[in-house]
Amino acid sequence: MRKYIFNSAMLCLVVFISTISSCKKSDSTHSAPNPPKIVMSNDVIITTLGADFFMEADLTDDVGLKSFTLRYDDWYLYNTVSLADSGNPKSYHVKYKFKMPDTAANKIHSITLTATNVGNNATSNQFKVLLNSDFPKMYLIENTDPAKLTSDLFGVPMLVEKTSSYNYEATYYSAASNSQVWFIPSKTTVKPFMYGIDPANASKLTGDFTKALPIVLPNQGYYKISFNTLNLTFTTTALAAPDPSGAFAQVAFVGRGFYDNPNMNWQNTLPNILLLDKDPVNPYLFTKTLKVGTPSGNTYNTAQFIITTNNGWTNFWRFDNATDPDSTVFGGGVNAEIPISTTPVTYKVTFDSYLNNCKFELQ
Repeated sequence: MRKYIFNSAMLCLVVFISTISSCKKSDSTHSAPNPPKIVMSNDVIITTLGADFFMEADLTDDVGLKSFTLRYDDWYLYNTVSLADSGNPKSYHVKYKFKMPDTAANKIHSITLTATNVGNNATSNQFKVLLNSDFPKMYLIENTDPAKLTSDLFGVPMLVEKTSSYNYEATYYSAASNSQVWFIPSKTTVKPFMYGIDPANASKLTGDFTKALPIVLPNQGYYKISFNTLNLTFTTTALAAPDPSGAFAQVAFVGRGFYDNPNMNWQNTLPNILLLDKDPVNPYLFTKTLKVGTPSGNTYNTAQFIITTNNGWTNFWRFDNATDPDSTVFGGGVNAEIPISTTPVTYKVTFDSYLNNCKFELQ
């Protein structure tokens, strides 16, 4: 009887000691008072629509890493990767591949990386993912209606100067008070990039076409707008009016393809040139409403023309491209050669001889 009591007591003591030992071992394994550390390899990622990119970071923890999670609700990204099969390492290099959605907005996308250790302590950091905004060309628009981007013959949108990587400069004539302008890198669409005032911060631009507000030019006259598509800064400067004495007295089209002028065929004297009307306020500005098409009695199918000052061939403007011009070139360039038919199309032409800028707007 005493032997049975002794054996039972010994068994309880062994179980008790084992339990204590087990608790101590468990506490030792999972005691991790400090959160993991994250060192980002590429916290800012610049990519393009539909392109693959990698998010990389080094995770460390004194006790052991349990998992890491990448989350961005806008792209339905929520993925937790367990590190148990890797033995809960004390260091781990994250290299996670993801594809930039084709519908991604032009804004800063913040993807959260969270590292968790075996003690369930966690720390987080963010990858900032941006669409590449160093565009080869940038254009000024006065209207966000998609039809206005493609209905005009040329000159709308208006090409602006690229001064360096991410930096652009537009010189623009505001024909009326409170003119509104935006900037886009494409001649045919405002999606997904359109730059205008950020509604959350009026001192900055946004490139998100769904949010961009117009840059408003308060007065009539010339302005310079400088902007950076990476840091989204901009400045607007009113320019002094140019000296009226420097303006040309006349500006005219020389060439062919103007429907109501059937005898025009590269003569350079009246009546076979097409004089434009000088603006009563701005002596550098010339306008004309005209029809482009093959005149009756002619068989050619392209409108070919340049701009002159009606003084022979001394001063003239041609174009940077014959069939799809972006800009006029003073004293150089190539002749416009626009396909036409016997059905005329009416345009309002605006030519700014100060900016060397010409546009044909559909009427």
